[in-house]
Amino acid sequence: MPVDLPPDEVDAFRRGDAPAPMLDLIGLMACHAVGAARSLGVFDALAAGPSTTDELAAAVGADPTGLDQLLGVLRTTGYVRRHEGRHANTPATAAWLCSGSPTDYGRILGLWQAIVEERWAGLAGAVRSGTPAGGFYDWLAGRPDLSAAFHDLQRGLAEWLADEVVSLVPLPEGAKSLLDLGGGHGAYAAAFCRAHPGLSGTIVDGAVTDGSDGRLTWRAGDLLTADLPGEQDVTVLFNVLHGFAARDAAALVARAAGTLRAGGLLVVLESMPEPSGTAADLAFAAGFSLNLWHTQGGALHPLETIRGWLEAAGCAPGPWTELTRSPSHALLTATT
Repeated sequence: MPVDLPPDEVDAFRRGDAPAPMLDLIGLMACHAVGAARSLGVFDALAAGPSTTDELAAAVGADPTGLDQLLGVLRTTGYVRRHEGRHANTPATAAWLCSGSPTDYGRILGLWQAIVEERWAGLAGAVRSGTPAGGFYDWLAGRPDLSAAFHDLQRGLAEWLADEVVSLVPLPEGAKSLLDLGGGHGAYAAAFCRAHPGLSGTIVDGAVTDGSDGRLTWRAGDLLTADLPGEQDVTVLFNVLHGFAARDAAALVARAAGTLRAGGLLVVLESMPEPSGTAADLAFAAGFSLNLWHTQGGALHPLETIRGWLEAAGCAPGPWTELTRSPSHALLTATT
């Protein structure tokens, strides 16, 4: 969490009179402190009410002296507060870091901490040579705890955005078939089927096994090489293109267009390289794009580049629409 700096200190860092990298160092320390606190159960224990250091140490099974040092970092970085010798969660911690919070951001933080610390090794060499390290999904497969967090994150984002996405996509009249390329969790396909009773969905993803559930069918397959069903009314590419280098992403768009019947609808949802949200959104997007390049060979592709791929594939794209639930995402529909 950013340190709550008074205006004169902010100005000093901006002018270069104070060492701006110091704030990054504090953030690094805070990230590790939060991870330790979550492992110990500190935030959940404090959710039950303010505690002294000794009471909290007894509750989480920790040494009081070490815990007091940890609480010092958490307090100065805004995660806990102390009043009359008792520690309590700050509102931000209660909202985002307790296991009972609506969004348990601690799992997201832990996932990203592991990605950056383990997968960004050799970043300078990769940038120098132009050859990304890659291997993200192989690495993830060997870390079941992180894999679960990653897939929960993908599913949670989809469930959060699905209703708005469905509301923005007018399906062709009488649409009966939807093909979801890369949406292994099935959240988007399920949302479309709920909104359109006559619709059935097929999901193709390399991280699933063949199966079916009601009007949804899953098929395992590499998006660039698998045989794909044709004559679809609707095909969607949701948060998929950024996982591929430009050439493969363009090829995937062409493959997706080839699955549609005449007059079918191709829908793309993507994270924007330069979102119109907050400064934090913009900074995260830059880091996310760097991570995609280094660990997967992908990138947050410019929206107009994606539009060009659609046109090259014989589609007539409409305008990009930014989502209200996530200002980092934009949606586009294109007809064949």
